[in-house]
Amino acid sequence: MVTGRWGKPSEVLLDLTVDADGTVRGVANPGRQNAPIRRGHFDAATRALNLEGEHVTPDGMVTPFRIEGRLDGRTLHLKYEFGELRGEVDAVRVEEYAPPRLTLRDRLKPRLAKLLRWINSRTRPNGAENARKLRERGESLDSITFRDAVADDIPALAELHVTTWNATYNTTRGPTIATRTWQWEQVFAKANRRDFILVLEDKNGRLIGFTWGRPHEGEFAGELSKIYLRWEYHGLGLGRRMMAETARRFVERGIHSFVLFAELTNPTLGFYDHLGGERLLDERGQFGGAYAWRDVKVLMR
Repeated sequence: MVTGRWGKPSEVLLDLTVDADGTVRGVANPGRQNAPIRRGHFDAATRALNLEGEHVTPDGMVTPFRIEGRLDGRTLHLKYEFGELRGEVDAVRVEEYAPPRLTLRDRLKPRLAKLLRWINSRTRPNGAENARKLRERGESLDSITFRDAVADDIPALAELHVTTWNATYNTTRGPTIATRTWQWEQVFAKANRRDFILVLEDKNGRLIGFTWGRPHEGEFAGELSKIYLRWEYHGLGLGRRMMAETARRFVERGIHSFVLFAELTNPTLGFYDHLGGERLLDERGQFGGAYAWRDVKVLMR
């Protein structure tokens, strides 16, 4: 059987669990990319292993991967395709895995991220100021509606994604509208979708925020892949409402826990702490921006 952790003493490449019918669950590159295996199978007779999945970066870039291999004694001979990367590697079962020691770079990374988070937060508007401007525009929170996105929303969703991502990270060099349009077209084109996209729109029908939730393989049943809100609507309580509405949609789909992967430089990181998100630590005891809610209903209260 291939249940267990496979790789080298310095790096775990696969963390696998095999069910009785040969279905394989788990992640590739645990503790770093944590790329979930979407489809996997192990044939006990031929000892052949086949895995497929996708790695999604915090900014939404999707990289598919495929791994084929065969178990030979205590060694897995693997061939992999990870985006444009291809290669072969032998992996052994890591019985007693000793996490790599923290380097100076590892120790400095959280401090640098904290500094960048503070710099990015300097451009974030004040909630009271946003409330005043909201009234001046003749808007109210009651005029903002929540609904599920449809394919016709793709152009507006792409613009919103670019605008909010750039505002969050205080940059103008993020992915372009063309890139985001292509990414969202791929999402909506998938058959038998199990994900959902929740959008907020103002009284004029302009999109001002969105969340993207989907199933997740592993300890948590769901993943909140995206949550963004235009800067001029921050500090008004809409973020909490977005999380509550997202939680309801997870529950409607039978998903009662979810994980979220945030960038350490995101200035709204404290928002997830405030809403009771559990900080998940990697195998070295480091926090890399992953939060979890083990019971989504706490967000609906």
